[in-house]
Amino acid sequence: MSYRLNRTDGELLVDLTDGILDNTTTDITLIGKNYKGFGEFINENFIKVMENFASTSQPANPMIGQLWFDKQDNRLKVYDGTSFRPATGSVVSSTQPSNLNVGDIWIDNEENKLYIWDGTDLTLIGPEYSAAQGKTGFEVASQIDSSDIQRTILKLFIGGSLVGIFSPETFYVPAEFAIPSYPQDPDDIQTPKRQLLEKGFNVVNSGFLYNGTATSAKGLVDDAGVVKTSDNFIPSDANGSTTGSLRIKNSAGLSVGIGETEYAILKISGTTTMLETQQSNADFALRVRSGSSFYSALYVDTDVQKMGLFKTNPSFTLDVEGDGKFSSNLTVGGNLTVEGDSTFINSTTLRVEDKNIELGLLDDSTEGDDTAVDGGGIILRSSEGSKDLTWEQSTASWTSNQDFDLINTPSNPVPAFKIDGTEVLTKTTLGATVINSSLTSVGTLSELTVDDINLNSATITRINGTGLNFVAGGTITIDSQNIDGVATPTTNNHAANKSYVDTEIASQDVIFSIDATGLSDPNDITTVNGPTTSIGTILQTLKPAASVEDGTEAKLWVISYSSSTVSGITVDITTSPDTSGVLTKSFVSVDSNGTQNESAIQDISQSNDASGTISLNPVRYLYIYTAGGGTWSFTSRTLQSIT
Repeated sequence: MSYRLNRTDGELLVDLTDGILDNTTTDITLIGKNYKGFGEFINENFIKVMENFASTSQPANPMIGQLWFDKQDNRLKVYDGTSFRPATGSVVSSTQPSNLNVGDIWIDNEENKLYIWDGTDLTLIGPEYSAAQGKTGFEVASQIDSSDIQRTILKLFIGGSLVGIFSPETFYVPAEFAIPSYPQDPDDIQTPKRQLLEKGFNVVNSGFLYNGTATSAKGLVDDAGVVKTSDNFIPSDANGSTTGSLRIKNSAGLSVGIGETEYAILKISGTTTMLETQQSNADFALRVRSGSSFYSALYVDTDVQKMGLFKTNPSFTLDVEGDGKFSSNLTVGGNLTVEGDSTFINSTTLRVEDKNIELGLLDDSTEGDDTAVDGGGIILRSSEGSKDLTWEQSTASWTSNQDFDLINTPSNPVPAFKIDGTEVLTKTTLGATVINSSLTSVGTLSELTVDDINLNSATITRINGTGLNFVAGGTITIDSQNIDGVATPTTNNHAANKSYVDTEIASQDVIFSIDATGLSDPNDITTVNGPTTSIGTILQTLKPAASVEDGTEAKLWVISYSSSTVSGITVDITTSPDTSGVLTKSFVSVDSNGTQNESAIQDISQSNDASGTISLNPVRYLYIYTAGGGTWSFTSRTLQSIT
């Protein structure tokens, strides 16, 4: 009886007669029933299938879906009913293949480029640069900033070197996520210094330039967006003018000269404005114009270091041509010589720096005797009678025809009469040296001083000394009242106020131990700083930040067993009703196609506990959080050694 051999889809391939070999229907040998010596052909069939009919020429009797390894192209191909086409769709070679099909990919392994064949020509997918040129062009990258935020940036490479980075925001790049070849910020105060990406384009080397003219580069744009063109600038090599004011914002100021020779500079030295000549022994003049003539209002003769006002040949340090008048003060550092016949002082106030005013000198500036100065002093003239303070020889005393009224001033708030330098009487008090008096009673005292103790209203004050001692022979009772104004204690035996006690309690460091196994917000314990948010939430629950002083530190001993392992677990299975194993299986009889009953597993249940060995691998960190504004902020963490 012949074999009826069908294809995969059920279509009859061949009706194979008994005892024959068929080498024409397919590329493998079909063996009829009872053919002697079939073993060799079966083995060869396996070999052909195993090597996918590897040959330099395609199989003679292919079937749809048959694989063939083309040894000439070194490619695996599949028969589509018409021809063999590449099975993978991609070719790796240093030269362009000649037998590409639509959709095939060619990888140029010499230039490191990827092409796709559209049936007409090859289209370059990338990269644009060759292997010899090096990486050139833009690369989109993700970058972690110093706040653990992922930023999207655009890197620009030329010839394999990074030349610049476009950034949408300004941020620091921490050292652990540093961008290769990009420089550190020299002004960063952290150690090690971080990289700084500013909003816009950041060059790696300051020598990198954009050449050409941009639209906005034809002028300067201010912060308000106003464009200033070349017409708005004063030239440096020609005459120019401006309708605005000219301001020089540096201390070097404005220089005037001929060619390269400077003659004068208007500048700032410290906070002093200077108009300074630059040529040695050159005179200086400040001229004014009257009609068509110019006059030197101020002239400095540098050689002799003299200055004239409306005088060009000064003979004195200040030489004025004409009269002079000072509408305000005049200070003479040397002697004042008045060569006129009379001296008039028409002022409301006369001030003399010398603390002594000498009166009564004779014509030759010598001193006279008491008779010569008798009646000398100060006489204030008045139509209602003079007010005199004179020295009288007859009484050998200063004598006044007016009362003396001592008034208080800021410099002398308590005026007093003194004898031999000692106060004997003020407006309200007899001097301490007045110990003999005829007082017979004292009215109600508003203040009392006894030795170093002063009693005033409800206040007791120690005048001299640093403390006040109470010596009591028994209990001191304060009428169940509060004691206020207690200072912050500095030694162990000082009393403390409530504010100090509350502050000390609230500022104590918070110390906890936390098991962080399984916590993962924002990271697990092994990544970056670990689950800082999860730990912070637990800390806030256990100790709200609002209950402590700002700046208080929470020191958390954090342990994780996430890397622990379990080994040596033995699970044995017994068959019910035997329940001595960890698991027990039971069976049930089922009908198999109506012909016989077969047993199938009905259930597996746990009968006993399994045992094994657990290896605890704890990881310990010291986490520090700082309280501020009612919240806990993560500060740092430190890996702790396990001993």
